[in-house]
Amino acid sequence: MLNFLRVIRAFAGLLFLAGIAGIIAQLGFNILHVDILMRSSVIVIMVGTLFAAFWLWVFLGLRYVINEIHEKEQGKPHPSLTKMWHL
Repeated sequence: MLNFLRVIRAFAGLLFLAGIAGIIAQLGFNILHVDILMRSSVIVIMVGTLFAAFWLWVFLGLRYVINEIHEKEQGKPHPSLTKMWHL
């Protein structure tokens, strides 16, 4: 069960990074065309930010869940999750 949750956590981390990459790409496109700022570009940036924020919340929340399950079973937090960004 913990390995499955860790795989989901890794997938959530990848989706978070993909969301950040999409935001950066959209901002880069806007810098190239600075004379116009389309409403659709602003919407894409806002949706990308919400997308990235959701997957960051899942990524960090699964760390808490995995540590709670491991602590209930083993009596201590999961040793691989000592740092916030470890998988």
